Amino acid sequence: MTTRLETVPAGEALTRARDLEQLGAKVAHELKNPLTAVKALLQLGLRNPAEAASHERLALVEREVARMLEILQRYLACYRPLEELEPTPVALGPLAADTLLALSARAADAGVRLSTRGDATAEADPRRLREALQNLVSNGIEATPRGGEVVVEVLARADGAEIVVRDTGRGMAPDTLRRLGTPFFSTREDGTGLGVVLARAAIARHGGTLRYESAPGKGTTARATLPTRARAA
Repeated sequence: MTTRLETVPAGEALTRARDLEQLGAKVAHELKNPLTAVKALLQLGLRNPAEAASHERLALVEREVARMLEILQRYLACYRPLEELEPTPVALGPLAADTLLALSARAADAGVRLSTRGDATAEADPRRLREALQNLVSNGIEATPRGGEVVVEVLARADGAEIVVRDTGRGMAPDTLRRLGTPFFSTREDGTGLGVVLARAAIARHGGTLRYESAPGKGTTARATLPTRARAA
């Protein structure tokens, strides 16, 4: 049985996004400077290692710090422009194809096939929409075992367009699906859960919606709807 996660109203999604933005901005500000300083000190230490074992430990710490900085940068890059959309007519088929091309190396490493079909036009900020779609496809790749597939389908609707992302991954139980989109909830040990939150916020900012359908062993489908015209900033 496939479970559907009901659509969160656009206004509610934006309220959640702004609450998270305020909290996240404070946390990011508090963490970014000390992490940058620690990384600089580690790089200095790596240039003058006392012994091989110390060098390995320093290298490991540097990688972890770099990973934390990447998470912070990703968060800040996605949240700061929420009020700065630059909508323009966008051909969604080519945008989807470009997104898959950018993720092709990651998918190849994971042994996951990527494909896209269909086209439609919607008024959107192409950069924000591409980032949202990249988050959705990345989640699909990570949830899909080797030999599986992630398909992006673009559909024209009477009142706009729909972007559908389907994977052949492990799927989710109803309880897990209900928690999807909760900040810092993830089905992966090293995940932050921000990908879905940021994608939903970006789509809601356009006046659209994002909902999920999933069942254990049957993969997951994300459906992003976009109106013909993006909501004014």
